[in-house]
Amino acid sequence: MRHIALVSVALLISQPAYSEPASFDEYDNKIGFDVVRDGELVGHHMTMFSHEESEMIVDSQMNMKITFLTIPIYSFNYRSIEKWSDGVLTYLDVAVKDGPDQIKISSLQNSEGLTIKAPSGTYRVYNPIISTNHWNADVVKKSRVLNTLTGNINQVKISNKGEERIPVKGGSVLANRYDYSGELMDTSVWYDAKGRWSKLEFKARDGSTVEYICNTCKSEP
Repeated sequence: MRHIALVSVALLISQPAYSEPASFDEYDNKIGFDVVRDGELVGHHMTMFSHEESEMIVDSQMNMKITFLTIPIYSFNYRSIEKWSDGVLTYLDVAVKDGPDQIKISSLQNSEGLTIKAPSGTYRVYNPIISTNHWNADVVKKSRVLNTLTGNINQVKISNKGEERIPVKGGSVLANRYDYSGELMDTSVWYDAKGRWSKLEFKARDGSTVEYICNTCKSEP
C-alpha cells in the first residue's frame, strides 16, 4: 500500500494473469513495519495472515499521525481485508480515513469476474489481479494492480534494481529492490530471497519521503 501519494487513476482491462500468492506461506503469521517520514517515526503498519477453511485471509492495518510542536496536524488510518481462494483474490474490503476524508472500497468475485465498488463507480475485472498491499511478491511479474486507495486499476512497470542491504529493526537484511513506474511512480519495494516483503519507500504528496522499516524481520549477518 502506498498511502498519501497515490493520485493517478485508470480503468484498464489487460491480458489474463494468474495471481498465485507464492509468498503467503513464507510469512510467520504476520509482518510489521515502523512508518518513518523524513527520518521521524510517525506510525506503524501490520499485515496478518490466517486461514478460514479453504480461504487465505490477509488483514492489513496502518495508522499514522503527524504532529507539529506536539500538536497533531494530520492522521491517516487504513484497514484492508483480502480473501484468496485457489490463488485468486476473491474479496477485498478497504476503509481509509485520510485526514477528514473517508474512503470505502470493496470487491467480490463471482462467475462473471471481480466486481469492484470504488468512489469513482462500480466496474468489473475479468482476470485475476493483485492489490497494492505489497505483501504478495508475485506483483513484480504484473503490469497492472488494484489500487487499494482509489479502487481503480493502475497500469505499471515494475523493474528489478538488484539486491541491496536494507535496514530492519536490530540490524539489516539482503533484499531485491523493485521500482514502480507508469501510473504509480516514486515507489520502491523490497522482497527478500523467500519473496517476503521487507521494505517500502515512496514520495508523499507533500514531497516528504516515507519508509516502511520492518520490525518483525530477522536481521542477517
